[in-house]
Amino acid sequence: KYLFEDLDAGNYAVVVTDDNNALDGLDQTADPDADLDGMSMVTLAQGDSDLDQDFGYDEPDPQNPDIDIEKSTNTVDADTPDLAPEIAAGEEVTWTYEVTNTGDVPFDESEVVVTDDIEGIITNIINKGDGDNILAPNETWIYEQTGIAQDLSTVTNNVIDFETDGLGNALPAGTIIDDEYQNLGVTISATQFGAMIFDSANPTGEDPDLGTDSEGNILIISEDGDSSDPDDNADGGVITFDLDNPVDFNSINFVDIEESGGEVRTTDADGNITTTSIPAPGNGSLQTLNINDNDVVKIEVDLVGSGAISGLDFDSIGDGIYKNIGTVVADDVTDEDPSHYVNGEPDPQDPGIDIEKFTNGVDADTIEEAVEIAAGETVTWTYEVTNTGDVPFDKSDIDVTDDQEGTITNIVNQGDGDNTLDPNETWIYELTGTAQDLSTATSSQDITFNLTGNSSTTGSNGNVRTFTQDGVSVDVSAFSSNKSGGDWKKAYLGAYGGGLGVTNQNEGGSHHRVDNGGSNDYILFEFDQNVTVDRALLDYIVDDSDISVWIGDRDGDISLLDGNILSGFTKENNDGGNGGSDYKRWANFNADELTGDTIVISARDDHSMDNFKLKKLDISVAGDTTIGNYVNIGTVTAGSVSDEDQSSYTNPEPDPQNPGIDIEKFTNGVDADTLEEAAEIAAGETVTWTYEVTNTGDVPFDKSDIEVTDDQEGTITNISYQGDGDNTLDPGETWTYEQTGTAQDLTTVTEGTTETFNFTGNSGLDGPDGNIRTFNAGDLSVNASAFSRDEHGNWDEGFLGSFSGGLGVTDTSEGDGSNSLHKVDNVYRDNYVLFEFSEDVVVDEAFLASVTNDSDITYWVGSKEDAFTDHNILSDNFLDSLEFTQDNDTSSSSSRWANINNGEVSGNILVIAASTSDPTPEDRFKIKELEVQQVETVESGFYQNLGTVDINGLTDDDLSHYVNPDFSI
Repeated sequence: KYLFEDLDAGNYAVVVTDDNNALDGLDQTADPDADLDGMSMVTLAQGDSDLDQDFGYDEPDPQNPDIDIEKSTNTVDADTPDLAPEIAAGEEVTWTYEVTNTGDVPFDESEVVVTDDIEGIITNIINKGDGDNILAPNETWIYEQTGIAQDLSTVTNNVIDFETDGLGNALPAGTIIDDEYQNLGVTISATQFGAMIFDSANPTGEDPDLGTDSEGNILIISEDGDSSDPDDNADGGVITFDLDNPVDFNSINFVDIEESGGEVRTTDADGNITTTSIPAPGNGSLQTLNINDNDVVKIEVDLVGSGAISGLDFDSIGDGIYKNIGTVVADDVTDEDPSHYVNGEPDPQDPGIDIEKFTNGVDADTIEEAVEIAAGETVTWTYEVTNTGDVPFDKSDIDVTDDQEGTITNIVNQGDGDNTLDPNETWIYELTGTAQDLSTATSSQDITFNLTGNSSTTGSNGNVRTFTQDGVSVDVSAFSSNKSGGDWKKAYLGAYGGGLGVTNQNEGGSHHRVDNGGSNDYILFEFDQNVTVDRALLDYIVDDSDISVWIGDRDGDISLLDGNILSGFTKENNDGGNGGSDYKRWANFNADELTGDTIVISARDDHSMDNFKLKKLDISVAGDTTIGNYVNIGTVTAGSVSDEDQSSYTNPEPDPQNPGIDIEKFTNGVDADTLEEAAEIAAGETVTWTYEVTNTGDVPFDKSDIEVTDDQEGTITNISYQGDGDNTLDPGETWTYEQTGTAQDLTTVTEGTTETFNFTGNSGLDGPDGNIRTFNAGDLSVNASAFSRDEHGNWDEGFLGSFSGGLGVTDTSEGDGSNSLHKVDNVYRDNYVLFEFSEDVVVDEAFLASVTNDSDITYWVGSKEDAFTDHNILSDNFLDSLEFTQDNDTSSSSSRWANINNGEVSGNILVIAASTSDPTPEDRFKIKELEVQQVETVESGFYQNLGTVDINGLTDDDLSHYVNPDFSI
């Protein structure tokens, strides 16, 4: 007890101090303010006291710290193997570690360490009780670790190289090795000072002979246990490997075995010992010793001298049980609990594999289902491989082959892409190639027609004889033409011992050969199918036996042969017979082996003196073509199972060929098919002809078969555009040929022709006023009419007479024209004669006859539109509108040629009057003749050329034109 007296009023702190450690080991049990902090605050007024400041300390109750761990596998507390849950290999496994403070001492989180002998330190706390990081008495925390269940039935290869321990932790030199590989079921020990890690890259302990560039850490028998300076035991010793479970021991690696006599002893589960001698290659040597002992539970390596182990290779044989032990350490207390799992008995495995093979997407299992693919087109084979069983297959275990195409490795769809073909998963393999030509043609058949008979030499014209040989039939008839290839007629076809002959309508039966004397004879062969003609035997030759042959395809039966039909065929001339010295000969022709259903043979159509009979005809017909099938079988093998599936393709039946060709010809880019469309090109300028050749059919043409010609420019070889450039003009493809030249001067100058009109006649002196008389001279025509004008400018039509002296005028003031009043005069009224020509002319001179007194004239020249057909009426205005007027005077009263129009003014209007400017003496005359000259013409012609394309007799052509500018066509 302590008493503090005579204190002034105030606040005081009463504190218990632990002098000389008097309170060590005691727990405070009492405190005036109940805080148990060894201190109390007291407030005193003046004269007050507080004598209740009691502090109490007692001996503490005894402490009992304890800890418990309960480990579960997938929620099962599988302490023993018989309680182990079944977990399939590859599935997730969850280990739960329930840690409970079973004592009376709380533990801080940092004091609690949970480990797993296989999984290592467990740090994941999924339930921390009250969450205050203190594991109080009776509190439970739950730790958790997840992993993947192992396949406990398989063999696991293990390699120990001493670089790391069984959990992958690095092992420094000097480490004593014992349970570092416990997770692999291996415990290591050694005689002397134990097994120690030695760094062969940095030798220590004066053991340079253990130095290597490749082995890294090796295992030695320590000479002295000094980890700071590892040194092997020069006298050797034994390193022992104890195995928790039997293993298959494959091999062991040694370094620096110098002394002979060492050995490796293995003990199996039944206690049998097998010994293998260790070779001694010498100082610094490296070697691998193959052991290959099975069911081994102990390995002893007995070294008789220096040496080390650099590696160990063995296969662990699973016992079917996975065991791991959970351990908890809290301060000084610990606990552990094992748990187990097994894979369980696997379901009976039923591996299965299926392959479905497709050709261009078609599952063509049978020939009937074969897909049609043209030769040369791309073919794609697809192989759908499906795992139909319950066993997955690794990619490396799957082999897909094709009996025709070989191994298939291209996978275009690999399912989920994980290199494992799982049950019900499908992978798609693919291969592409080029479709083969599966057609097989039999050889052509050679056929000889014998064309003999015993007919008369005359008969009905147009008769038809039919011959059949080896399944081929032909109708044969005869025709003739004149020597110019016209006047076609039917003829009689006879069949004699010497062969076929012709009696045409211009000859009697004595001329019953095929000849070209007064007319040309033709024999027409109309076959029931396409044939290739080879040769003809000509017999009974007289004079000569030159022939013409036409080969082609007819459009229906030919009732009358003519030149138009023959122009559509391919013609060939064949000469022979040695001018008649050969009595018979084989005429060989058709070297190009053209095929057609129609053949015409004649005595050569541009010769004469050819006479023969046609005795035999050799032809050939194409063999049959059959189309086969391409069948290939896809096979898949996966492990012990396999499957196969076939697919097929065939070539389609070829469509009937329809060759077609078109040429479009342009001149300087203008498709000038007609003269009206002609391009305008000045003489001397460049002209470019373009020939667009298009394949309008369905048959491709090789470049060498295409011939483009121009009837003016010759063969055109310059191809400025060749489509896709592969030298084949495919259907629908267009090539452009081009030719350049210089435009010609197409103008033509025509000199005017001089023509003389004679106007004489025997008409009456008077007649209807306004009559029109028409006269012709050469290509010219003129309409003539009469007019008169009084002194007041009044105009009237008059009568124009035609007399022996020429044209004269009876005007309205001259009565019936008697007393010489029917001449062109200026007595009462001035007389005018209007000439309206059919074209512009240059009037040169007029012959004035029957002159009385004088023959002065006034004349006008001009042009009016359509003057010849659209009659004009004279007036002052009309005369004023004409381009030229002039007087022509004379003092002669005799007939004369009035040379007028020295300026050569041209026009289609001429007006001649008795002089209107000099009426004295009076002028009276008739116009007997008129000499005119047609106007010189300059015309532009046109340039026309024809482009032609020819492909083995298939032709087309197209015109184009050009003109020089400033002229109309």
